[in-house]
Amino acid sequence: MDLEELKRAVPGLTDKGHPEKIKILGWYLHAHGNKASFQPSDIKSLYDRLHDTPPGSFSGYFKNLCDQKVFLKNTSGYRLSGSTRDALDKAYTPAGHHVQISKLLKDLPALIPNLAERTYLDEALICYENGAFRAAIVMAWNLAYHHLCDHIIKTRLADCNARWAIKYAGMHKNGTRTIKVITDFMDELKEAEVIAIAKDASIITKDIWKIMDEKLGKRNSAAHASGVAIGQLQTDAFIDDLVKNVVLKIT
Repeated sequence: MDLEELKRAVPGLTDKGHPEKIKILGWYLHAHGNKASFQPSDIKSLYDRLHDTPPGSFSGYFKNLCDQKVFLKNTSGYRLSGSTRDALDKAYTPAGHHVQISKLLKDLPALIPNLAERTYLDEALICYENGAFRAAIVMAWNLAYHHLCDHIIKTRLADCNARWAIKYAGMHKNGTRTIKVITDFMDELKEAEVIAIAKDASIITKDIWKIMDEKLGKRNSAAHASGVAIGQLQTDAFIDDLVKNVVLKIT
């Protein structure tokens, strides 16, 4: 969405009061400028591009928005609260809005031999195309994690159970626990524990563990109503990395 599209999506944008306008422009920087955080100077730049008169100072407006928990401040700058971001997403993302999917991502499903996994990735990419980047990230993680668990059940279950008893010995103090079916992973272990056990049992390489550990953290940020901005470029890299370097490498 460029600024002209923003003006069409937000009728009377330049006539709104500065607090509302600043909030909307902050959302624009998150959702369409791929900025995790922003500064007052970034907002002023958008005022200039809109040929709009900025306030004499932004500091008071930013302070009030922070006091109202609309903006959150950290060392990197300002960001919208999760609830504010979600409300503005709903209000100003046009119905039927589609993101142009890159050829890089379009080609990924065909690389996956498992039909069920390929179909699941197709559904994740539908979320992506409709601008639901958080949902696409959560689904891409689910695909990679399920692929690992399925691989363990089918080929390395004994190794997994043996390493679990050693790595997390405290979990077995009242008797040895074992994974028998894929749903046991959800009932018995956290995702981080599963990938750590898989690394230590040499079911996955250290490089694959690093990718999954990093992506798990990003999935957690995307899955909760946090102030972390999730943009198209981040989602591209997330999906591509998990499919090419996890799903297609764990065989």
